[in-house]
Amino acid sequence: MKRLFIILCLFLLVLPAAAEELNRASEAPGVIVRYSDGGRNWAARTLKLFPHANEQALSSLGIAANRRVSIHLYQTTAGFQNATRFKLPDTLGVAIPSANLIVIDCSKTEIHGPNNLALTLKHEMVHIAFGRVENRSGHRVPLWFNEGVACWLSGRVYHGEQVHLTQAVNTDSLFPLSEIAGGFPTARYERELAYQQSEAAVRFIVSRYGSLAIKQIVRLMEQGQPFEQALGKVTMGIDFEAALKDHLRREYPVFALLRTIFSLFTMMAFLAILAWVIYRIRRRRTMREWKKEEESIYTDDYDY
Repeated sequence: MKRLFIILCLFLLVLPAAAEELNRASEAPGVIVRYSDGGRNWAARTLKLFPHANEQALSSLGIAANRRVSIHLYQTTAGFQNATRFKLPDTLGVAIPSANLIVIDCSKTEIHGPNNLALTLKHEMVHIAFGRVENRSGHRVPLWFNEGVACWLSGRVYHGEQVHLTQAVNTDSLFPLSEIAGGFPTARYERELAYQQSEAAVRFIVSRYGSLAIKQIVRLMEQGQPFEQALGKVTMGIDFEAALKDHLRREYPVFALLRTIFSLFTMMAFLAILAWVIYRIRRRRTMREWKKEEESIYTDDYDY
């Protein structure tokens, strides 16, 4: 009997966890929110935030309207990953424009705070809007531009200094934009650099060519022009990538890299090493002085 009980316990341990079921729904104009038990507050907050997020996404791209959007809220990371097959640990939400669907991991997203729901919704709604641009134009929007606009509009889901970008600018290790046009790396450092570089590229466009530049690119695409041609017209035919690098070198000069490298903890470590080196130098000097004294004493004794 005891053996049977142990076998049953082991069997229960290896059973897969039950999938999180989105068995509830709430609706408002332009959106339906699906959620599981315990997610009512998240659904109410999402419905409240959606109109503003949708309006900002549409107005930033110059689009008149979106189709109805579905938003799926998962209370667990396991439920989110099972639904999206998206395994990156820092992912808060995923947009699937072909289905007009946004999926959000509420266990990582905050109602308030730096990773809050409002920013996540704004970010993902830009991707939904770009999906509409691609459908209407028949042309692909490069991922760096898509993510760059989403980060620029939402204020980013991640906060902090642009450490990765500063290092890449000053070590000439930025991504060629063609490498991040179709996908981003999965390694955390490289992925964060791709996001920072994409946002910086969009900010460069807006700062040099005005706040309407994004809308102008979208309008040209919807008139049938591919992205590269639309970007070239708005930027007046410059070598965009070279101009971007020059701009970033001015924005993130080498002293910014040194400031990043010599953070407080790094400086403390540097001072500790410096103290050790000084100690070693002084100790060697003392040993040499002692040796000279010993040799002098020995010589004096011999001469005497």
